[in-house]
Amino acid sequence: MKRSIIMVMLGAAALSFADAPIYGYFWLRYTYENPSQPEDVTSNANYFSIERGYIRWKTSTSPVSVSGTIDVSQASKATNKSDWNVRLKYAQADWTLPHVGDYLPDAKLILGLQKVYFGYVDRWEYPVLEKALEDAEKKMNSADLGVSFHTLLPGGYGEASGQIFNGTGYSSVTENNAYKAACGNLSILPIAGIMLKGSYWMSKKPVGDTIITQVDEIRYAGVIQFRKGPVTIAGEYLGSTDDDVKGMGYTGFAEFSINKAFSLLGRYDYWDGNTELESNAHNRVIAGVNWKVAKVLLTQLNYQLTQYENEERDPSDKIMLQFKYSY
Repeated sequence: MKRSIIMVMLGAAALSFADAPIYGYFWLRYTYENPSQPEDVTSNANYFSIERGYIRWKTSTSPVSVSGTIDVSQASKATNKSDWNVRLKYAQADWTLPHVGDYLPDAKLILGLQKVYFGYVDRWEYPVLEKALEDAEKKMNSADLGVSFHTLLPGGYGEASGQIFNGTGYSSVTENNAYKAACGNLSILPIAGIMLKGSYWMSKKPVGDTIITQVDEIRYAGVIQFRKGPVTIAGEYLGSTDDDVKGMGYTGFAEFSINKAFSLLGRYDYWDGNTELESNAHNRVIAGVNWKVAKVLLTQLNYQLTQYENEERDPSDKIMLQFKYSY
């Protein structure tokens, strides 16, 4: 009898597991820093690293599906005993709203640790290895803890979302102030191949270790993307306000697919974290080649150069070769 009960429990567990398959990818990267400064040996570094690993699962249940992602990467002194950094990136329930869906396709409430729909960060799939501009400049987190409403627009003309978060990002989701962050996002597809998108984020953040003093944190972005045949071109304008400090920047990205296996890519970033200060900005130039070796293996080669308005700072560059293997 006990054996039968155990077999039934194992069978139920197997069915549950089968409904939530495990999948994801890992990035193995070789980085050679400052190849243009070979005379300064102390500034050179070349190393292998696991820059990112995603372990994902998702159920197909209705009207509520559940999904999650564990993020695994290497970070210096991530713990007292290891350089491995393991954290939860997503852990969410998607609640489909059928009655609302009669008017708004795929309308749903998203509960938990989830994607932040803002600017280009929620669409960026790393065709080049650098993060999206707002993420690279640490002005926006790609995931946060909260609740949101997300829907497609009728007729396939875009999507819209409204989100409420703690505002601390997925690396530190514990609330650290008396306010919540609000994020609004709207993208429109006026004609085939063209996307226009606007996003706005507002929150307050504490100064230092106290929650008594709070300062405004505002982010806004505008995106335009053109995609036709083998060509993709995209641009984004990003603005930020942190109390009295205003920042602005922009990015441009282009990809040309030679065939199904090879593509050429380029990107240019400009960022000024405080527009009232002189010699404060920097720019970033990236050139890359992608080779899709197989369905489960993508090889990426990037050269990245960062230059600074401050003449006392030397430019920095690096060559990165990455293998993204999926499962």
